[in-house]
Amino acid sequence: MLDPASKKVKRAGCRRATLISLPIFALMWGDRLVFGEDSLKKDLVQQQEKLNRETSALGKVKTLIKISDIHLSSASQDVKKSSLAAADRNLELYKESVEKALKTLLSSRRNAQKNPAGFKEFEISLRKQLRLLDDLRSHYSFDQVQTIDATIAAAKAAQDAMFAEIFGPENTGQRREKDPSHHPSQPKE
Repeated sequence: MLDPASKKVKRAGCRRATLISLPIFALMWGDRLVFGEDSLKKDLVQQQEKLNRETSALGKVKTLIKISDIHLSSASQDVKKSSLAAADRNLELYKESVEKALKTLLSSRRNAQKNPAGFKEFEISLRKQLRLLDDLRSHYSFDQVQTIDATIAAAKAAQDAMFAEIFGPENTGQRREKDPSHHPSQPKE
């Protein structure tokens, strides 16, 4: 058991640590809120360095997912600023990172049906990103949608490839519409 003097010293140390850490925490979060674009650039550089160091396919894919999120966030910020040319550049970079993640997963020779780690994370991130891309598309005029349509098509193709890998190509085909002329409940003429 601690004596009263030791308890006072311990409480004072805790208060001091809290008082020091609060301003640091506020500065870190304030930096993200005020300087969002600089923060995205810094995060992008960190993730690219991490990608260069990464040796496992799963690690690379997880890093590429983060990189694609950063490019998509940058494109979203550019669209909000009505800078569609800059948004298109970020969408191209996003598309490249999605294609690279897909290629990395497919070349890893992992069996996604037995060990879906990485495949599922990629598909889930694509699902979220496709919703954001659909929202961004509404900000584009009819004559400016080529880049975002190509980006959406690439993301959907990657998502379809993930479904095929996870569930098997035989289970991901479109449902066949039954031909009404062969329907058993209809009388034959």
